Amino acid sequence: MSEKVLIVQKGLLSPHIQSESGCLITEAKEEIVNTILDNQAFMHRDDAEYDFDHKQIIPYVAIRNGNNYLLLKRLSRQTEKRLHHKYSLGIGGHINPHHSSEHDDNIILKGLYRELNEEVSLGPQDTMDFVGIINDERNNVSRVHLGLFYILNVLSPEYKVLETDKMTARWVQTDDLESYYDDLETWSQIVYDQYIRNDKGSKGSRGQGVKG
Repeated sequence: MSEKVLIVQKGLLSPHIQSESGCLITEAKEEIVNTILDNQAFMHRDDAEYDFDHKQIIPYVAIRNGNNYLLLKRLSRQTEKRLHHKYSLGIGGHINPHHSSEHDDNIILKGLYRELNEEVSLGPQDTMDFVGIINDERNNVSRVHLGLFYILNVLSPEYKVLETDKMTARWVQTDDLESYYDDLETWSQIVYDQYIRNDKGSKGSRGQGVKG
């Protein structure tokens, strides 16, 4: 049997998510997160992939150093075959039961940091900004996932990819990201279109800062 992943009933989110096209939701982001935390459950991933009544919750964090974003390229050793050789602006993954605890910890942030620390090693970090919710109903894969998009601001360009068999990475200036657009995975295209294109790396455009 497959791993268990964090899910929430899709109907509970519908008051805050009306658009069926790819969108980055910022106005109701806190309400959506609170709904997830209050109604979280786990489902076997093999079942969740074909259950259109639930959303799998995926923290998705982009790494920014000044006017540069860390651009990842997913290799063929990645688990998710649909993303092979795609470029990504986000590190993310499913949240499993071992991310929870008896304490009042935020299971989403615990899952986010665990995934981040498994994939890259970074230099000194600044803030983690919660930007919004990525939702896309345009195909059967994205219909069953919901992205929680964060920006991690780092103080140094120092980094090391830890899973070198699964990905490569490089810093790319904001103005140069457009040249990679056609090869970006769908969520990264949404992030670029609805956040980065307007942000232009300005720290004044940050979302709500959070601490892990």
